[in-house]
Amino acid sequence: MKAILVGLGGRGYHWLSACEDHKEVELVAYVEASEKNRQRAIDQRGIPENKIFVDLVDVPKSLGADFVVDVTPPSVHEAIAMKSFDLGLHLLGEKPLSDDFDAAKRIVSAGESANVKHMITQNYRFNALPRTTRRLIEDHKIGEIAQLDVSLYVNWADSPGSHYVTEPYMFLTDMGIHHFDMMRYTLGTDPISAQAITWNLPWGWHQGDACQIILFKFENGVFATHRGIGCTMGHVPAGHNGEWRYEGPQGTLTWEGFDLYQTLNHRQNPTIREQIDLDDIDGPNPVLNEFVRAIQEDREPECNAADNLKSMSMVFAAVLSAKEGREVLISDL
Repeated sequence: MKAILVGLGGRGYHWLSACEDHKEVELVAYVEASEKNRQRAIDQRGIPENKIFVDLVDVPKSLGADFVVDVTPPSVHEAIAMKSFDLGLHLLGEKPLSDDFDAAKRIVSAGESANVKHMITQNYRFNALPRTTRRLIEDHKIGEIAQLDVSLYVNWADSPGSHYVTEPYMFLTDMGIHHFDMMRYTLGTDPISAQAITWNLPWGWHQGDACQIILFKFENGVFATHRGIGCTMGHVPAGHNGEWRYEGPQGTLTWEGFDLYQTLNHRQNPTIREQIDLDDIDGPNPVLNEFVRAIQEDREPECNAADNLKSMSMVFAAVLSAKEGREVLISDL
């Protein structure tokens, strides 16, 4: 399948390599607005100058592209999406769907009207821990889940001048979306409300708040908390995955580092402490695999834009709650 890569910044190189390494994907054109980035791609990656364009609409239709990979900043996603849909191209877009919820809804609507496949690269959910956890929850390994607690302690985005540092609520929005999406995925249900408080620590390098406690209520009655510190100067116990704890009547499922455990410790039952083997994942780039197969099989991909809007709603509800100091219903967004 033929693809156009839009965005040759730092993250763009990840998708450049991913597409080059995929047996069923051929990059036929590249789009980059920055002259500096265009020249760097030519010098460092050997991309032919005549294959790099300033705007997506400049790419010749004769190249026969099937889809676009959008690796631009969130504020640009709507423009790239609309151009892709106008050209009848499928779209694989970097998360987040948008930095504006109304724009995100417009993007989803436009993609549906254009009858194209539109997937968001929520790559965390494709890893072995969430895949295995979802299967165990569906199999009622510890009974019906009643509570989920997630903790994330990282020294995140210590990059002076970057938008991760200068923009408000970036820790919540940029890192939170991964975890919120995995909450929905592993629990198999959607949220109904969010209540959040956010703050900064005295030594923090972020201009926006980089610490948070968020309570989500889900449709099936599950309560889920997300506690995060993005400017820790100490121990980082589980990387960007964080520590996860699912509570059920038959014990807990816990993510401990990169391992998964079932634990039962109660006087009425024999004690269980079992490390669970993780399921295999779908190759080195399961996101791209899923997108390509969805096009080939003419079906909606996992993490399609309409579904991802539900994960985005958790982000925007949490931000609104932090700003206004109240519980926010997802249905009110």
